[in-house]
Amino acid sequence: MSSYDVVVIGAGAAGLSAGALLARDGRSVCVLERSPHLGGRALAVDDEGFRVNLGGHLIEDGGSGITKIFEYVGEELIHGEVSHDMPVWDNEARRWGSIRDRYSGNKTELKKVIKALVETSWDELEAWDDRPMRTWIHQHTTDQSVVDLFEFLAVLECLTDNWWDHSASDNLWVRKMHYEERHMAAYSCWPGQGWDGMWRDLAGAVGRHGGEVRLNCAADQVLIENGEVVGVALGRDGIVVPNDVEPGEVLETGCVISTLPVWSVLRVVPDWHLPDWYVNQIRYLAQDAYRVSWLGLYLATEEPVTMYDPRELSTWLATPHSPTPGFMYDQTAMDPDSTPPGVHLYCTGGVIPGFKGRDRRYVGEMYDRFEAGLFEMYPGLRDHVWRRRGLVFDPPFGVVQKPMLVGTFRPHWRAPNVEGLYFASETFRSRGIGTDRAARAALTCVEDYLGHRIAFFGDGWRY
Repeated sequence: MSSYDVVVIGAGAAGLSAGALLARDGRSVCVLERSPHLGGRALAVDDEGFRVNLGGHLIEDGGSGITKIFEYVGEELIHGEVSHDMPVWDNEARRWGSIRDRYSGNKTELKKVIKALVETSWDELEAWDDRPMRTWIHQHTTDQSVVDLFEFLAVLECLTDNWWDHSASDNLWVRKMHYEERHMAAYSCWPGQGWDGMWRDLAGAVGRHGGEVRLNCAADQVLIENGEVVGVALGRDGIVVPNDVEPGEVLETGCVISTLPVWSVLRVVPDWHLPDWYVNQIRYLAQDAYRVSWLGLYLATEEPVTMYDPRELSTWLATPHSPTPGFMYDQTAMDPDSTPPGVHLYCTGGVIPGFKGRDRRYVGEMYDRFEAGLFEMYPGLRDHVWRRRGLVFDPPFGVVQKPMLVGTFRPHWRAPNVEGLYFASETFRSRGIGTDRAARAALTCVEDYLGHRIAFFGDGWRY
């Protein structure tokens, strides 16, 4: 029986970050991943010459989050191409424009809101988990162009199925971070080593510091006795009878950091060891209605189709033929090595209500309407030479970031009543966006396990 100080479940951004941090601290750690790929929901795989993700991904870290974790464990997260503008589709006028056009005149009101946000403490933002972002902004201005700026950015970063219904705390947390660290409203970049290279580097740091990463190795059940974690049972290889429930190898450990999201964590963590109120929190957030789901779509063309700098992210609140807020970017402009020569690969997505993801007829009809809208917004996309549809539903992007579904309304990262069990997932209590949010969640759990903050990361916000 193998024994470790900590077993980490999942080799995505959170799992690899936790594994690398713990190994760097001298702990024996094993990171388990059921799939053959690193990266979790941000994996990158080859598909007929194109390297694609499960959905659209960019790094949303000004430098204090996952970038700093890389640095601490002896790696470099290269900040590649960066977006500096945001083309916005006006569905009523049927034309493109820049977000800058919406506040191109007097910027006094915008500066006033930025100043108020920067001066608002992190703890004060915590009190806004139950209210929409508009309410906070309206304390400081009634200028609709300022509201537009913040809400269009939210469509790109913190998706909900209703584009106006964003929590104040989660969205303002990110905005404050970007204004303080990068002096700009938003900051997103492509990893210079590519998404696959990024995860290889982080997994390499785990191994270099004495840890272990096991791919194609599923955690079957966290073993808990007398309120304490004692091990992890693995799935058994070579099962012949489909209903076989005989456990496989057992890894002995006193601590488990699970990075599984709320919709799958109770398949591995026995709910009878947790308080009912805590289990109910998990199950409530795991409802289909709260999944951030979208119509993922890759289209490749031989000629460029964008009217602006191809590195920019464009956004809209609805297409001409579908009520789907969404985004698009030219992946080839971000990373030419991820596509065959002579073509441009566009990554785009349109948000749909989470509970609709299981309705195959609805999804098919919405894909057709979504594509028709894109072809009107970007006529050159009609001449695509390659297409890949990929519904972002199971797994989804995350839990919607609406009021009363974020922050203190989410399950805590430390399991109550079970010693040594942590949940480093951006679907549990956490702050940020995507991979950076997951990495910060991992740092929070690691420091909780260690019993102290790691000095290298200073006194800044963690989750």
